[in-house]
Order: sequence, then C-alpha cells, then structure tokens
Amino acid sequence: MHRVSRRVSLALMGGLLALGGCSSAPTTASDPAAEPVLGPVPQLVSTIGLRLPVEDYLPTPAQNDRLVRAQVALIRICLARFGIAYDVTPVPSGHYGPASLTDRRYGITDLDVARQFGYGLGDRDPARMTRPARPAIGADGENALSGQGRSEVNGVAVPDGGCIGEADRGLTNSRTAAADLRKGNQLQFESFARSRVDSRVRAAFADWSACMVAAGHRYADPLAAAADPAFTSDLDQQQLDVAVNDIGCKAASNLVGVWFTVESAYQAREIEADRAGYAQTRAAIDARDELAAAADH
Repeated sequence: MHRVSRRVSLALMGGLLALGGCSSAPTTASDPAAEPVLGPVPQLVSTIGLRLPVEDYLPTPAQNDRLVRAQVALIRICLARFGIAYDVTPVPSGHYGPASLTDRRYGITDLDVARQFGYGLGDRDPARMTRPARPAIGADGENALSGQGRSEVNGVAVPDGGCIGEADRGLTNSRTAAADLRKGNQLQFESFARSRVDSRVRAAFADWSACMVAAGHRYADPLAAAADPAFTSDLDQQQLDVAVNDIGCKAASNLVGVWFTVESAYQAREIEADRAGYAQTRAAIDARDELAAAADH
C-alpha cells in the first residue's frame, strides 16, 4: 500500500526569503527564456488550498467526472445497437490521491499524515479504491468498442473509431474544435519542470538540504528524499523521521512559498503572452461540459 502511495507522491513532486535568490536579475516579459520577476513571496507550508493561475484553464473535478459519465453513456448507447450491454459505473474522482492540483505538488506538507504514513497518502491511498470490473463484452464487443477489426458486427456497421470514436464526436462541436483543450494541462507540466530548475527554487532546495543535513539526512531536494529506495518497502521509523523532518525543513526554508510563487510567475507570464489562446481553451472546456451535461442524464 505504501509503495503505491509513494509512486503517486513522486508523480506529483517533482536561503530563506532574505536571500538574493528570491529576486532575479532584471528581465522582460518578452524574453520567455528568462526567469520571471517575482512579487512578494508568502511564507507557506500547506499547499492543499493554493490555486495556480493555470487552473482557470483546466476542467474542474466536477467537469471531469461529468465528461467521463457522458463518455460511458454514449458508448453504452452505441454498443446497444450491436446488442451488446456495456455495464460500467464510473468511479467519482476526488476521494483518492492528492486532494487538489497543488496538494503534494511540491512534496509532502501535511505533518499529521507524515507522522502516521511517512510519504504515503493515508486514507487517500489509491490502493484503497475499489475499481469496478471491466465488463466482459467478448470479441464482438471489443471490435465495436475500438473500431479495430471487422467493419461490421452483428449486421451493424462499426462507426469510425468504434463506439469510443463515436462518443468522442458526440462531445465535440465547432466550439470545442476551435481550441486546444490540452493547453492548460501542457502548461502545468511545463511550468513545473521550468520552476524546478529556476535559480530561486534551487536556492530554496539548498536551504532545505542544509536543514536536512542538520537533522541527519542527506538529500539534494525533496524529490530525492521521496525517491529513496529505502522507502519502497513497508513503512518504518526511518521513513517517518525523514518525512517529518522534510516538512520541518520546508517550513524553515520556505521552500513551498518560493516554489509556488516561482511557478505561478511562469504560468502567469505564459498566459499573458497568449490571452486569446487561453480564453479559447476555457470556452472550449465549458462548451464540452455543456455537451457532456446533455449526454449525462
């Protein structure tokens, strides 16, 4: 269980504020390769309630859940034409894994959870989730579902891309096709990667690392701590100690405050440089949600 939790944590993780590292050399917004200038850097440890600029251009959890339900409903209608039952109940999101986009984005920050589960997710561990069994629809059903194989099943023509393709088309119109629906998602991955090597964040890493050395642990950054092979086995006192000290050193170095501020600055700059494109993405996400709501009834 702890091994699964740790992989989820890793997938999301990647001086003090008085240091000059929190104020970069003068840059201009027109230079996308430069480190963005920062405004005030707040003192932060908890991340669950933080909101990044990119979240305005991502589907909400409710929209994602509605989209999945709509896809299943449209696939079910399509397969019914072939005389094939598609009994699937989507599992709502939000109960397992990180509780928000920023939760664990910069590593573990919940001291109570760290004291009990180390780098694990505790009650939110995906290993605790009950997943519905994949329906047994046979070779004909798989053919009709994917569109791979025969062009006709049970005397009915298989749609282009199968029932999955038909469902996708049912959730697409001119408004959704006019923009890149993945634009926000791409930005949030790119901004994380860029912020991780930013000089201000690396300075915070150095402060955090020095604090960890004083506690008896030698790691270059929080990502290295969470990746320690010693933590791939069952939970032990060593992992608990490292996890608790990890959070304490985040507080001492304000690593979360620096990292969140830096990543927010990268995102804000990219969004400002292409306001029209991001506005189209937001409109397309909402248009797709309208189609999903109509199908999800």
